[in-house]
Amino acid sequence: MRKINYLILLILISIYLANASESIFGISDKSLGFLQPSYSSSGMARSYEIASKDSLQINFRNFSLWSDIANTTYTLKAGYNAAFSEDHSKATYFNDFANFQGGFIAAPLIKHKLVFGMGLQPISFMEQRIINTIDTPGDQTINEHLLIKGGLSRASINFSYKFHPNIGIGLGYEYNFGKITDKIRMEFIGTAESTVNYNYDYCFYGGGFVLSAFTDAFNNFTFGLMIRPPADVNVRIRPKSNSEEVNKSELINITLPAEFNFGVEYRLSNRIVTGLDLIYQDWKNGYKVEGSKVNDYQDAFFRIGAGIERKTSEKRFTKLSEKIDYRLGVFYGKLNQKSQMESVNEYGLSLGFSLPLQRFRSRIDFAGIVGKRGNLSRNAFEETFVSFGITFCASEIWFVNIDD
Repeated sequence: MRKINYLILLILISIYLANASESIFGISDKSLGFLQPSYSSSGMARSYEIASKDSLQINFRNFSLWSDIANTTYTLKAGYNAAFSEDHSKATYFNDFANFQGGFIAAPLIKHKLVFGMGLQPISFMEQRIINTIDTPGDQTINEHLLIKGGLSRASINFSYKFHPNIGIGLGYEYNFGKITDKIRMEFIGTAESTVNYNYDYCFYGGGFVLSAFTDAFNNFTFGLMIRPPADVNVRIRPKSNSEEVNKSELINITLPAEFNFGVEYRLSNRIVTGLDLIYQDWKNGYKVEGSKVNDYQDAFFRIGAGIERKTSEKRFTKLSEKIDYRLGVFYGKLNQKSQMESVNEYGLSLGFSLPLQRFRSRIDFAGIVGKRGNLSRNAFEETFVSFGITFCASEIWFVNIDD
């Protein structure tokens, strides 16, 4: 898929990382970037969402739960991520990234029964800059500059249907798209000096389906399930250089691996709930280029998250502290790419809260995460990372009479 494999492998040896985005991990041969599990800020704060019932917040992971929505509802999320990394030589790196992290709108066709919705979510992102100097026989030196930038997203349409008071299902179509650009500049310094530039644009496009379900038929328990079958995506490779032969466009096919999500939520009381999420996606065996597994740098991704939430009081008149949702969670997982041929694990703590704007109609969710990723002895790098998310959700806020 890439024509610059030898440059990517320089990450595994002594390089100077001039700048990177969000994490020092997430780059390898034929990489699609740093995988970003999509959570709303409320789900991010409690570290689980797949079985979370919320009539105002649009669930980012289990679309069957949209069937509980009574009014047209929309949600927008933005986030900031940063990582503080170090290597064996105690050299330190700071990488950060701020972006739009998803948005949905859902409209009931039949209240609390049939809902149609659509939205947009990022899948992965990448912005890595690498500078490497090679000394060749003689007096010539080669400075290699590599910039890899871009990522994948998905646009979706979904129907959620509650065919039983305690059972709902969801069916959606997702269009995967995006672009990753490799920019290479090679500077030959010596007796004769010259510069060679190569650009490769990788444009991705292709559809897939998503299936989801939930049930709260068991006393105080809600169970959720979401499955994305493998999705075929076309990749148009467009080289740009001074050579007409190199500039020939090429079309290849890749397969995104199936994704499995399972969650459970337990209601301890009217206001206290606790839950668990499990996400699994086998990038090692399921990610393929032209029908063949990619390489040993891919890994099986998983994430386990658990948390607790205290919901807002249902009383109409109460003090501000009783109108706020409070959330706390923990998580542990493994990235979809290896480093130094070893798995990269991460773990962390999450917390957050919600502030009502128009009570029971609109609110702002805040979330924060702090965690560790990688291991110096196994992965060559280790980093502490922080993430912040803010989600705005509203239920027909512009069409509601405040006196109602």
